[in-house]
Amino acid sequence: MGITEIFSIYSEAFKLAYVGYDYKALREVHEEYNSQIDANALYDAKNLRKSILTTHHYPKKLNPQLLLRKQDFKIEGNKLLIIYKPRNRLTLSIFPSEKQLAEIQNNITKGARLVKKENRVFLNLVLEKEISLPRWEECETIIGVDIGINYLAVCSALNRNGKFSNPIFFHGGEWKHLCDRKRKIECHKEGFKHLTRRQHEILHTVSKRIVEYAKSFSKPIIVMEKLGKFKNNSWNKRYNFLLGNWARRKLQFMIEYKAKWEGIPVVYINSAYTSQYCHYCGAKGERENKTFKCPKCRRTYNADANASMNLAKKFRQLLDERKQMIGERSPVDLSSAGEGETCLPCQTHVQPRNGMQMNRMKLQKTVSIPVGVGGD
Repeated sequence: MGITEIFSIYSEAFKLAYVGYDYKALREVHEEYNSQIDANALYDAKNLRKSILTTHHYPKKLNPQLLLRKQDFKIEGNKLLIIYKPRNRLTLSIFPSEKQLAEIQNNITKGARLVKKENRVFLNLVLEKEISLPRWEECETIIGVDIGINYLAVCSALNRNGKFSNPIFFHGGEWKHLCDRKRKIECHKEGFKHLTRRQHEILHTVSKRIVEYAKSFSKPIIVMEKLGKFKNNSWNKRYNFLLGNWARRKLQFMIEYKAKWEGIPVVYINSAYTSQYCHYCGAKGERENKTFKCPKCRRTYNADANASMNLAKKFRQLLDERKQMIGERSPVDLSSAGEGETCLPCQTHVQPRNGMQMNRMKLQKTVSIPVGVGGD
């Protein structure tokens, strides 16, 4: 039995379950195969029907991906063993990298899926681990991350002494170019999907590099703005389309789960006035395209870098206020406003996703491993 046959068996079971077959009826059809194949197909079919009832979005064709629970398969070195019949296993070759092998060994395997992508097969392995995040007050470096259009993200690091490191910029030129190409292609065409996949790769790359940047500092914490609704009612159609394809929240989500996987806490704060005030002196300035000019200290900054620095300062300001309330304010904290003397308007409040600070949690991560198409 090869990998093509097991895909066809699972697809048949899924389609029968989708049209109304129950578990008993499926077992009569696939009596000689492992019962877990029918159970997994039934589980996927029920979830698909629920999503259709919720979203009213009907798929053009049923193309299920093979679900494997942790008791259905086993990984031994570079071999994937799948139970497809009682006391029979399908052996496939997998090609994980050294980093993926280390992650498999150090974390708990929860399940997997065999996925077909353009005549290639991948094992999407779901890993889980329990992490312990440091408390906000214990973090020494605050990484302010501003997300925009000219730059997908700008990161600035504020240390305990109130000094900023050189910010890093992630340019948005390729993102704009992809959006311009998507605007000229109908959404159902194959080229549109290719451009969307490329944008997804860009978000993964940017979020990965931001987490690596944060890891280069001592006890970091990532601070991002809490996003709200925005109106894209400009007369410029290109600008409206660009805003409509602005994946701000998606990028924040990728940064968050990758950072927490590495043990780095993530916080969302109110971003009011971060683009209008100078991070150095706190005076209200003017923005001209990508440049921010302060009329008080006569300094000029990149506007997005200034906003990321203000995000970091606002969170440091919040921590200082909390320490002052409980009587733990230190001489270092008295000067923690940063390079200048004036703080931002006191509009800071923290809003994590779940409304409270979480220190211990279980996280899951998907690792994609190439699979050899030939089976024993």
